[in-house]
Amino acid sequence: MNILPAVLQNGISNTARYICKIPRERNAFSHIQRKPSDHKLSFRTYSRWNEPDDPNDCDKRATNHVKAKYKHLIRVLKEDAEKREMLNIRKSKERKENAKGGKKSSMLLRRLRGKGTKQIKQGRIADRNIIFVAGLGSIGMAASREILKKGPKNLLIFGRAIKPKAMEELKRINKKANIKFYKYDVTLPLEASRELLHKVFEEYKKIDLLINGAGLLDEHQIAKTVDVNFKGTVNTTTAIMDFWDKRRGGPGGVIANLCSASAFNPIYQLPVYSASKAAVLSFTISLAKLAPLTGVTAFSFNPGITQNPLKNKCNSWLNVEPCVGKLLLIHPTQTTKQAGKSLVEVLEANRNGVIWKVDQGRLEAVKWLGQRYWDSGI
Repeated sequence: MNILPAVLQNGISNTARYICKIPRERNAFSHIQRKPSDHKLSFRTYSRWNEPDDPNDCDKRATNHVKAKYKHLIRVLKEDAEKREMLNIRKSKERKENAKGGKKSSMLLRRLRGKGTKQIKQGRIADRNIIFVAGLGSIGMAASREILKKGPKNLLIFGRAIKPKAMEELKRINKKANIKFYKYDVTLPLEASRELLHKVFEEYKKIDLLINGAGLLDEHQIAKTVDVNFKGTVNTTTAIMDFWDKRRGGPGGVIANLCSASAFNPIYQLPVYSASKAAVLSFTISLAKLAPLTGVTAFSFNPGITQNPLKNKCNSWLNVEPCVGKLLLIHPTQTTKQAGKSLVEVLEANRNGVIWKVDQGRLEAVKWLGQRYWDSGI
């Protein structure tokens, strides 16, 4: 097949690399012969029911899933090639217009790169007091490492259980910063959040940034998933507004809500998780719109599929897909370190209302695609 050199030459994602590593006796490219009737089946049907006698054999299912997505992969490659060609054309136009003193094309190109019309200003984390609501695992730990490298004054970590080894590692990264852990359960009532924040503000006087990063992926615990992912974010945000809201004499502040790319591109085998993240995204958009009134700016950070051993063990809603964790990790992923670095870049940009997406290590600001059919105009 001539497609393999082209795939590698174009720098294809981890999916293609995985395909190329399949042994020849399992390789879909050279020897797979299917019945004419099979060609009418969709890739999802072929992938899901190719092994009807053993639907829980995730390794076989994952291999079949990759084979079945072969045609889709080729189509994606062609689309990527077309996009690169269009980008090259725009770059050449930009060079010509820049030579004439034009600036419109450069603005367009920056939008394509995901950095908008404003360049990111550095130094928004240094010497700041930051609250990070997150367990020190996966993205939370990676983000904490990157935040500490920027030199915050105080990093206050709110979580359910302290992890001594993780705390020791963080203290070694930045010995000047004060790193303190507070036991905090986001599923508790609003008054519990207010009590804890009252103690924090009494001790530190000022908090500059709140990062809501608590999350749960468990479709078998529907109420808890909604409570952790959405209710907890709302409660913590509502509680801190008592100290930040400029209508009450507060200084304002910044809120960064960790959502997920599934908020606007749902994983339909994980509908509860996806819906809870979509709720956080909608909540964040409203907070950003209220910034002129409250003095509190807000933006969302939405990672794509990120490498995490726990994803192998995640379950689907009503067990509609027993191998959902295995099949998710077949897709192109990113490391937790890439996600953590992107989060720091977003924090330093501090752009109110922006929906940030980081997928496969690439950070970009996305436009809300939903149709805006009504605005209160109040």
